[in-house]
Amino acid sequence: MPEELTDDRLGMVFTTTDLTGPDLISQPLGVEHLFVNLDRFLPQANQTAVSFKDLAGLSFVVLDDIGAWKDVIGKEIEDAHFMYQDECDAMDEITRYSSFPYFTTNVTAADPSYHPVPANNRVERSIKGPKAELTIYVTVKRQRQTQVQPLVDRLKAAWAKLPTTPTTGGTNVLK
Repeated sequence: MPEELTDDRLGMVFTTTDLTGPDLISQPLGVEHLFVNLDRFLPQANQTAVSFKDLAGLSFVVLDDIGAWKDVIGKEIEDAHFMYQDECDAMDEITRYSSFPYFTTNVTAADPSYHPVPANNRVERSIKGPKAELTIYVTVKRQRQTQVQPLVDRLKAAWAKLPTTPTTGGTNVLK
């Protein structure tokens, strides 16, 4: 990706890696926190937060284009089965009419295309541990920093308003 910045095909990129170098400047934009949305009848739904180990062996419905999270969940959740979906509409339908767990992040709530499953069906839980957090960097060409810094500052301010804990799902009625 740095070549697309240095040859001016892109003005900025978002990555999970600090790409600062002679021609590029990376700034942390914020931290993305991974959450899991569980059927309220699963034992894990009674916990306020779960570990990747707690999710071992479950089957998940997952949006295919989730970036770095795809590698994280694939490596961290043992014996899991992931049913990847290419389309947001298909993902919405499956999560609405099934009990399969699915993932969201603190950034998901800011996506206008996201339609959470009604709270009476699911509880959203934080996933514990450092692998459930990704620092997101915005990287720009060094000579463009002054030009794009006002936009970067607005993005950082908006990110700072994102939740760091689940905002949907409420509490489990099975406690």
